[in-house]
Amino acid sequence: MTIAEHIVRVCATGGDATAIDLDGETLNWAAWGSAITALDALLAAEGIGSDAVIGLLGRNRLEQLSAFVATLGTGRSLSLVNAVRPVGLIVEEVADLGLCCLLGSAADLPEPVVAAARDAGTMVVQVDVVCGEVVLRTLSGKGARPYRPRSPGMLIEIQTSGTTGKPKRIPVAERTFAASLQDGVRNATGEVIRKELKVQRSPTLMFGPLVHTSGTINTLMSVFEVRPIVLFEKFDAEKYRQALVKYRPRFAPLPPAAMKMMVDSAATREDFSSVIAVRAGTAALPLELQDAFEERFGVPVLVTYGATEFMGTATNWTLEDYKNFGKDKRGSVGRASAGVQLRVIDPATALELQNGEAGILEVKLDRIDGGKEWLRTSDVAWLDTDGYLFITGRADDAIIRGGFKVMAGKVADVLRTFPGVYDVIVIGMADDRLGEVPVALVEPYPEAQVDAAELRQWSRDKLNSYEVPARFYVTEKLPRTVSDKVQKPEARALIISLGG
Repeated sequence: MTIAEHIVRVCATGGDATAIDLDGETLNWAAWGSAITALDALLAAEGIGSDAVIGLLGRNRLEQLSAFVATLGTGRSLSLVNAVRPVGLIVEEVADLGLCCLLGSAADLPEPVVAAARDAGTMVVQVDVVCGEVVLRTLSGKGARPYRPRSPGMLIEIQTSGTTGKPKRIPVAERTFAASLQDGVRNATGEVIRKELKVQRSPTLMFGPLVHTSGTINTLMSVFEVRPIVLFEKFDAEKYRQALVKYRPRFAPLPPAAMKMMVDSAATREDFSSVIAVRAGTAALPLELQDAFEERFGVPVLVTYGATEFMGTATNWTLEDYKNFGKDKRGSVGRASAGVQLRVIDPATALELQNGEAGILEVKLDRIDGGKEWLRTSDVAWLDTDGYLFITGRADDAIIRGGFKVMAGKVADVLRTFPGVYDVIVIGMADDRLGEVPVALVEPYPEAQVDAAELRQWSRDKLNSYEVPARFYVTEKLPRTVSDKVQKPEARALIISLGG
């Protein structure tokens, strides 16, 4: 059965049950089923067949998730375009993508975007939600220009987050997503759960952006299981707490930044009482933060490791693993997921290292190419004798300061523990005498006051002298991607603008 066929079955199975809730506004599964039928008819009338690539201006709104589900339900492929960007950048992308059709909400289809699509021969369809129904309206028909056909087997084109450079557009095959979805329905021992198609009670709390891997996978996973989605446009600690109380989920996602916000919030153990585990991924999780969260809320944190290129996780902790090894393997991101192989190599010789030796992590995944090729990451890691993976930093994270190696991530982790500091990025900047020095860019909590001179003095007691940043800059907001990761190029530019 194809993913499109499965989505159609899911919508029929779900019927009048709630499929998605955003701030109290809901849609049921039947409304999504009707949207599939309506979109298929609209595209077919324009001669747009299954070989088409449909663009979607994505953000976390009812209209966009409805268009996402409807497009895949018609059996066509999807190209995600990040709508949370300046209009000029969207215009450039729409002009270059060669799409046969572009879907978006009214707010994301201003005249410059519609004009760019029209000039490219791209059909434009506005998606609205009115009284619990998905409504489609054609703003511009398909032009005479030939559109770009989908590559064989492709289901979705997705962009990398752009954390360290310009985002790349990656085509992901249907079989890759199918394998990722199957890998997501495993029990505490890691076995695939074969269950009948029925509406699930425990919802997915989703604040990861739809256009990012986490949002894409979470949406598909929820539809795959007939699981309702509680949608957030962005993470908000109080709204998250209210969703925990209202919906009583069994599992809850919390990347490190959101986890820190919950630890600092008014949430209680009772609020988390239905949650049997929290899954943490997308960024490194400091042990101090994991300890603080588990101590306060009494909920185990299951750390995962993945990447956009992996289309899901490569490693994970199960509840059973946590029960047996949670204390002994503290700091690990878990063991290889099903269909995944891990190895650590020497960056100079490319030879595989022994357990316990740190080097560059490489991954093989059955869902990518049948597990034929090793994919090299930028992560420095080591494996223990039981196969548990420990990430110690990034290969591109090292700053060589006058011959001393400074790990930027380690320094940033220490600086985040200073009172009032929400987040930090440490970047190596050129220096005439030492070659390179670490510089810290600091984002305080809202309304908190962080003095750079006090932070410098405090860091001297916590770090080796060569690790203390040469300069500290405090900014209201760090530049971030849609997945809330700090953008290194933009952060570097901001440091330069503040004096270097």
